[in-house]
Amino acid sequence: MKKKIGVIFGGKSAEHEVSIESAKTVCAGLEKAGFKALPLYAPRAGGWRLVPLKALLAGGRLSGPEIEPSLASGSFLKKGGGRVRPDALFPIIHGSTGEDGVLQGLLELLGIPYAGCGVTASAVGMDKVISKELAALDGVPVLPHVVIRAHQRGSMGPLLKKALKLGFPLFVKPVAQGSSVGVAKVKNAAGLRPAVLNAFRFDTAVMIEKGVDRAREIVCGVLGSPSGAKASVTGEVVPKGSHEFFDYEAKYLDNDGMDFLLPAPLSAATAARIRELTVRIFLALGGSGMARVDFFVDPKDERKVYFCEINTLPGFTSHSLYPRLWAKTGLAPEKVLKELVNLGVLAMAARRRLATSRR
Repeated sequence: MKKKIGVIFGGKSAEHEVSIESAKTVCAGLEKAGFKALPLYAPRAGGWRLVPLKALLAGGRLSGPEIEPSLASGSFLKKGGGRVRPDALFPIIHGSTGEDGVLQGLLELLGIPYAGCGVTASAVGMDKVISKELAALDGVPVLPHVVIRAHQRGSMGPLLKKALKLGFPLFVKPVAQGSSVGVAKVKNAAGLRPAVLNAFRFDTAVMIEKGVDRAREIVCGVLGSPSGAKASVTGEVVPKGSHEFFDYEAKYLDNDGMDFLLPAPLSAATAARIRELTVRIFLALGGSGMARVDFFVDPKDERKVYFCEINTLPGFTSHSLYPRLWAKTGLAPEKVLKELVNLGVLAMAARRRLATSRR
């Protein structure tokens, strides 16, 4: 009998539509891997729905019976009677509440195995500041940055001046958002404050980071657990047209917004170093399951490599980087998905073996 894998997607996030596209690819891949995919949709308005697989894959209306998670039964109860209890879950809600540890905490309480990073790694990975600081403690090179938090908005002048001393270009980023939502490249002093205010639309904290002029954007996938993780080949994102970096439009709206070079045209030594750093960062942050780690490389000296960010729940759309990295490495999407499900089951089993009393 096929194991049932609940794919959780949607959510109250600026990346809602991206999540839907990822869910299509994940569900199709799970079916190909021999599982039965159960699409569990979280509309922006709230609640949960069990959506027919055919409707999701066909791009149809995402409607179906209302369900709600039941901590008492470790399942999803259907409105009007009945319940759904997947053998495992595959969360693919991008952005806030989906990849920041919030959803993972609920899944822990449900007691159902799930793919991907756990609560702590998800929360830490979503926070660009904390993840950089932890990586730096482990010897990973990072770029200097300034952080402005919500309570400092009314008096952020001194912090803006401090950021300007870093030199241009500067990148302004919401601290806890994904898919480059709210990110801006700033080339002069006049553009800094507007970019910060725009970033505050998406988060309660904003990071201003020193950029590398015409930096090469290198990405690498990681798959595994603390007992053994492996890195994919490296890839290089080359923005095209009006895109100066790999922004939201280049990722999801402009079909000709970037070129993706696989493998990245790097020396063997630099590629090996980036793959080693990818695994090191993943383990330093307590990662398990999957992640994509992004780096900046100085175009004048590729030995200068800087950790940009980690994405603990990377996109799984048909053109997303993570599955393409693994395909180039020799691992088909359905095999990646199967391994992620198995890793999630093993991780939950390990946590269940932990003592719950002092006796």
